[in-house]
Amino acid sequence: MSDVLIPARAGARPVPSSTQRQGCPAAKRRAVCLAVLMALAGTLTACGSTASASTPAPGCAPGTPRLTVEATGQASASPDTLTISIGVDVSDPTAVAALSDANDRATTLTGALRGSGVTAADVQSTNFSIFPKFALSGAITGYEVSNTLLVTLHNLSDAGQVVDTAGSSVGNAIRINGLAFAVSNTGNVDGQARAAAVTTAAAHARAMATAAHRSLRGICSISDSTTGPSPDLSGTAFNSSVAGVPPSAVPLEPGTQQASAQVTVVYVVVPKSG
Repeated sequence: MSDVLIPARAGARPVPSSTQRQGCPAAKRRAVCLAVLMALAGTLTACGSTASASTPAPGCAPGTPRLTVEATGQASASPDTLTISIGVDVSDPTAVAALSDANDRATTLTGALRGSGVTAADVQSTNFSIFPKFALSGAITGYEVSNTLLVTLHNLSDAGQVVDTAGSSVGNAIRINGLAFAVSNTGNVDGQARAAAVTTAAAHARAMATAAHRSLRGICSISDSTTGPSPDLSGTAFNSSVAGVPPSAVPLEPGTQQASAQVTVVYVVVPKSG
């Protein structure tokens, strides 16, 4: 049965059919939802544009009086890692013999390190060379072969014994070029050094501002120019079997590791009130 539109009295609005009554709310809901979504999109766009805009620090506009302070901070920590440059150095009349001899001794050295608990990931080849040896007349008298490893030890209590075991395994062919203690995770000690540097910078800035009859009014910038130190592996070649000295744990003292940080802080200064 189809719906019929009933005429209304004069001045009254027509009464919609049932079909019209069912469709009208859905249309209105769609219109309202669309309007809300458009308004929300406009709000999000406005918020996004506000968030992406860079806002300069208060009082740091060009021409504002500023005070720049550089300071250094230090902190210390106990090393927990030892890196050793160790290898073999052999000489033989021919290059073939020298190479074979060096290979055998390097294999023995690596095996001794493995037997002492050093993992494969902590042993890395860093240098290999073959050089002829010459007499005063210029004639070749033999060949020298060197094979160097960089070994990282994480258990410092056994480090001395590991070094001696490795040295004893290859006799007079052993060469230790140097060692370096380090802190494996420098995040904490570096953070302490930076905090100390910023504290020192603030103290210096307050002292200078007071002497100049000024007051500090906020910070414009803080920059860190810290550079980490490189391990120093320099040292004299070491031979654990010199003069028939019996094998013993090599005494190694880790001491403490110093971390240093350098920061630059720019302050806003204003005339002191009163």
